[in-house]
Amino acid sequence: MLKIYRIVHISSLSLTNYKNYTSQVYDLHNKLNLVVGLNGVGKTNLLDAVYYTCIGKSYLSTTDRYNIRKGENFLRLEGIFYNNDQEKNNIAITVEKDKKKTITSDGKNYKRISEHVGNYPCVMISPTDVHGLLDASEERRKFIDQSITQYDKDYLRQLLEYNKLLKQRNALLKQFAEQKSYNKLLINTISEKMERPAQKIHEARKTFVDRISSQFSATYRHISEDKEQARIEYKSSLYDAPFLQSLSESNNRDRILQRTTKGIHKDDLKLIMNDDQLKVYASQGQLKSFIMALKLSQYKIIQSVHKNTPILLLDDIFDKLDQERVKFIIDILLKEDYGQIFISDTNLYRVENILQILETNYHKFVIESTESISLEKH
Repeated sequence: MLKIYRIVHISSLSLTNYKNYTSQVYDLHNKLNLVVGLNGVGKTNLLDAVYYTCIGKSYLSTTDRYNIRKGENFLRLEGIFYNNDQEKNNIAITVEKDKKKTITSDGKNYKRISEHVGNYPCVMISPTDVHGLLDASEERRKFIDQSITQYDKDYLRQLLEYNKLLKQRNALLKQFAEQKSYNKLLINTISEKMERPAQKIHEARKTFVDRISSQFSATYRHISEDKEQARIEYKSSLYDAPFLQSLSESNNRDRILQRTTKGIHKDDLKLIMNDDQLKVYASQGQLKSFIMALKLSQYKIIQSVHKNTPILLLDDIFDKLDQERVKFIIDILLKEDYGQIFISDTNLYRVENILQILETNYHKFVIESTESISLEKH
């Protein structure tokens, strides 16, 4: 059965006072953009600016003001998007110090930033993903959340509500400890309010992991050429007991530790290779292949549910891979139904040589500094 997706691409991107950029406009290819240059010249910042424009926040920085160029008071990103019906949309994001971030669509302000999330799906693969997803359960939860929020706006609302209530519950536990008191009724009232969003989040996460699991196993087999078996599993305390029961059973521990120790904020994603924990079993090459397969599967699931083809950002992921492996991965990306792709690399010619062999069109940006950028159209 033929799958038809709405292809969205960004045709130009303007950066003002974004990280190390003063002012720069990029004319982008609708399929493939290659960004090359030494470390520290602005390649990653360009890809992050694309992600920021699509999603409404940086992939790499948790605080908006840290993206403002040093010595400046604001940043602005402006992207022009087209779909395959040639419908045009101008997205502009402005962040000023000590002011709320604003996002406009064709000049009209979004009332809430959440209105923008998911309109232009985007997936980024970065060197930080390997250690982040391997070492921190928080990063693995974030991976799940970043995926679902791009196609389910209600999920984002439930997540915000749950986190607000969790913050209130933790603040009360700390307050009670300081005052050497305890109000069980008040704690239970907040816990009961947390139950509904917790259940909805749990169901959405379970559905997502069910969807991505078979896609991931197949993608990993393809990338690794059937050398190992890899899988992922969703781990949640809600599998062991209902939400309110879990919180009730952990009340004494919560009081001692002054924080909520059970709940969906402790969910995790188990990464498994050949029936062992990935961290224990895998080599560096296997780790890279595992994370790449996971992120490409994330792309495919967002695409299949959203029906919009996400933009794919590959930031310096080919380091220490041999030329045949790089060619194999690029061949997959070009032959399958991926949309607009950005690839950054410190090697000026590694990816370009492969693209010329594959006879594909692309734009190549050679960045010597944010003030010295050349564009080659192929």
